[in-house]
Amino acid sequence: MDPQKIKERIIQDLSDQIPDLIEGENDFILNRLTSRKNIVFELIFKIKPAHFPKIVVLKLFQTEFAEREYQMLKLLEQQQTLVPKVLFYRKPYILMEKIQGINLTNFINNNLKNISSLNDLKLHIRRKLKHSVKKLARWFAIFHKNNIIRRTENDVIVVNKGDARLRDFIYNPATHDVYGLDFEEAYEGNYHDDLAWICCALLDTNPGIFESKEPRPKIELIKVFLKKYYKINNDFKFSFNYFAERLIENLNIIIERRDLEFGSVRKETILNNLANLI
Repeated sequence: MDPQKIKERIIQDLSDQIPDLIEGENDFILNRLTSRKNIVFELIFKIKPAHFPKIVVLKLFQTEFAEREYQMLKLLEQQQTLVPKVLFYRKPYILMEKIQGINLTNFINNNLKNISSLNDLKLHIRRKLKHSVKKLARWFAIFHKNNIIRRTENDVIVVNKGDARLRDFIYNPATHDVYGLDFEEAYEGNYHDDLAWICCALLDTNPGIFESKEPRPKIELIKVFLKKYYKINNDFKFSFNYFAERLIENLNIIIERRDLEFGSVRKETILNNLANLI
């Protein structure tokens, strides 16, 4: 969609509720952000509005899940989970605060280039990486514990984030906080689902399983992630078989999505590399 047409549409749809969205002297700038399913912008007001920060994030939904995301964000804000604060909502738009920091995918992968083990890193970088992954594990542990639907002897059914990817998290190195983004695919299900998607994201992003037969640094970070998660949620039972099946299923989805000449991932290979997870 043409940027000027999007700008005109935003002014037409929202200027009655947000008077600062006008064309002219108090203009605003739109910078397109990466998003697979919706249109997301960093919106910068040239003159700071009275009721909003000067820089915000505007999400224009192309899917039908705007209401679901809005309700999830408000719920998580009430639970004091680290998510962007909703500043304004009118379907199909959500205006949110801009979270300062770096996408967790970039933060992790930029520090893992050309190494064979976490021990190859300088001590302060290794500590920062592990700390960021532990913060991510803490985010999920609290998110799941606060949103348990039911539990049985073997399973804990929670609100899952859904399609949980590293790119959905922002890490602030200054405060060491991790914020979660994108909740339009949230659903009720086995809590292992979210864990498997995060571990899949660690394995499939470069450098990962598609660049190395044994991506040891990523395996090491997966172990850090799971150990921290279960240290917090120590009453959750870990089902290795369920987790492994979901992880392999997710990796095969990524292979198909990227149209890779890689072949299906063998369960035995993954199991051998992920031995003694927690």
